[in-house]
Amino acid sequence: MKLPITGERLTVMSPGPYVIVLAAGVYEIHIEGELVVHRATGSPSHRLAGESGPDDLATVVAGVITAAAVESTGELRIDLDSGHRVVVEPDQYFEAWHVTDPGRYLVACMPGGELAVWSQDA
Repeated sequence: MKLPITGERLTVMSPGPYVIVLAAGVYEIHIEGELVVHRATGSPSHRLAGESGPDDLATVVAGVITAAAVESTGELRIDLDSGHRVVVEPDQYFEAWHVTDPGRYLVACMPGGELAVWSQDA
């Protein structure tokens, strides 16, 4: 499933603790699971959970979103114009992430990877 955040600038609103909050235009991305940032070469450059965000997270994930999608497994993938890819895998026991435009749109990765989707336009 494609997410409606392509073309937006990704920025860090809050690097933690426990929840990483990213902004993409009017959308917010809340990450409670493990976030992995891959370099353009595909190798991980950062692997962190909400309570252990690096000081340079804002630099690493800053950029324009070139693609944003959710796999059927619940994995969130966000590609940036820098060549970095942000990946959040689902968690077996808790909500790993959600993307929201408050009051208008919500996609959440429920425990085990099931997706909950709500849109005012649907």
